[in-house]
Amino acid sequence: MLITESDVIPILSELIKIKTENPPGLTIDAIEYLAKELEKGGIPSEIQEYSEGKANLIAEYGDGERSIILTGHLDTVPAGDENKWKFPPFGSIEDDGKIYGRGSTDMKGAVAAFVAVIKYLRENNVKINKKIVFLGTSDEEIGMDGAVVAKDSGIMENCDFILVGEPTDLKVAIAEKGTLWIKVKVEGESAHGSTPHLGINAIETAAEIIPLMKTAVPDFEHKILGKSTLNIGKIGGGTLINVVPEYCEFKCDYRIVADELREQIKVKIEDIVKSVNDRGEAKVSTEIVHEVPAIELKDRPEFFKVLAKNAKQNEDDFIGVNYGTDGAMLVPIYETPFVIIGPGNLDQLHVTDEYTEKDKVITFANLILESILESFSI
Repeated sequence: MLITESDVIPILSELIKIKTENPPGLTIDAIEYLAKELEKGGIPSEIQEYSEGKANLIAEYGDGERSIILTGHLDTVPAGDENKWKFPPFGSIEDDGKIYGRGSTDMKGAVAAFVAVIKYLRENNVKINKKIVFLGTSDEEIGMDGAVVAKDSGIMENCDFILVGEPTDLKVAIAEKGTLWIKVKVEGESAHGSTPHLGINAIETAAEIIPLMKTAVPDFEHKILGKSTLNIGKIGGGTLINVVPEYCEFKCDYRIVADELREQIKVKIEDIVKSVNDRGEAKVSTEIVHEVPAIELKDRPEFFKVLAKNAKQNEDDFIGVNYGTDGAMLVPIYETPFVIIGPGNLDQLHVTDEYTEKDKVITFANLILESILESFSI
């Protein structure tokens, strides 16, 4: 292996020790640490601070006019109750070949690997005909604002391929579900609990609508991602047990397997709302809280073929991911070819005692490096 443990694991360990929980999503300390680490390898970088304490990091190697982007996010979900962790969530403790800590799988292992790759290229003065760009983002866990800032700065204009290092247990993923989050608001009329017929119960109306929202899930089945889903993730309403509730709201999390289904779901929801409002009782309205497109790799450029070969996978082995990634913000503008692949098991996402396997982080770094060398060396 060209990249060894000493090249990548110390970077991962240091990143885990830097708290980047989102909220609040303050990543500047991690960004500045990586900028210094790259500088030690002779690689200048650009810090895009777009909000106080939140930033992206962009570093490049090579003189090619066209680029390959290696991207990963620095923010993590909160650690929760730290007393429930086997090892401290920000201690970066290694035990039996596993490195424990918040963000170890999602996704500081891949970020450390990308930094090790670009440092190796620079330190060994490797001649390649592409520009290799490392993009470290913020706010992926909430809103993907960092990826949007990077996109708006023009980073995708000359990009031929984007590699998203989200955890896949080193499996090649070529599709990801899209997201449509909708808040449903129900306005009724309050009354005394002893005379409910004098009011309009917003909670009861919400309970009536929820099963109808499930009918908006398309029956279409994607060959890799399966079927779209709905989770009613939050509900709230009412004031006291003896008061007819005048307001209730609930939030719907649709995960969509093909982006052309998005408008179909919206139309169905509009029909549901209209059918309730036409009765002239409770007033129902909706608000789109967040939406992210579904993406799928259509073409198979040569770099993808080399990467899949080196990962020892073929078409039958390719997977899709249910979660969203920064790729959804970066890929669609030019329909850029992409792959999602990284170290870390899917059952380690957002869990207490999150860990990543050290050997797989090192393997991943070498997989990316060797694929770059095979594809672009001159």
